[in-house]
Amino acid sequence: MLEKNSKIIKTIILIVVLFFALSNSQVAIASEGDSLIEEMQSDINSFKAAAQEESTDLDLEGVTSNFKALAQILTMIGAGVMVGVTTYMGIKYLTAGPEAQAKLKTQLIGVVVAGVVIFGAYFIWQIVINLVSTF
Repeated sequence: MLEKNSKIIKTIILIVVLFFALSNSQVAIASEGDSLIEEMQSDINSFKAAAQEESTDLDLEGVTSNFKALAQILTMIGAGVMVGVTTYMGIKYLTAGPEAQAKLKTQLIGVVVAGVVIFGAYFIWQIVINLVSTF
C-alpha cells in the first residue's frame, strides 16, 4: 500500500512540474517578419560601429599579472586545505582501528585526486599564461 501511495505522489509531482514547465513556455509571434529582421540587422550594425569606434588595445601584461596573482592565491589556498586534510586523515588513521583504517585508505584516493586537480590546474594555467604572453 505504501509503495502504491509513493507512485501516486511521484506521478502527481511529475504532472505539476510538467504543468509549470509547459505553462511558462513562451511562443514567439513574428509580426511583419521582414521588418523585424531588418530592424535587428540595423541594431547589430549600429552596435558594431559603436564598438569599433571605442576600440582600444588590451593590456595583456596587466591582465596576465592579475590572473597570475589570482591563480597563485587559489593554489596556496588549495595547498593549505590539502595539508590540513592530509594531517587530519593521518591523525585519524593512527588512532583508528583496522576497519576504519581501510575506510580511510579508500578516502585517500579522493584526496590524491583533489591534489592532482589543484596542482594540475595551476600548471595548465601557467602554460596558458606563458603562451598568451608570447603573442
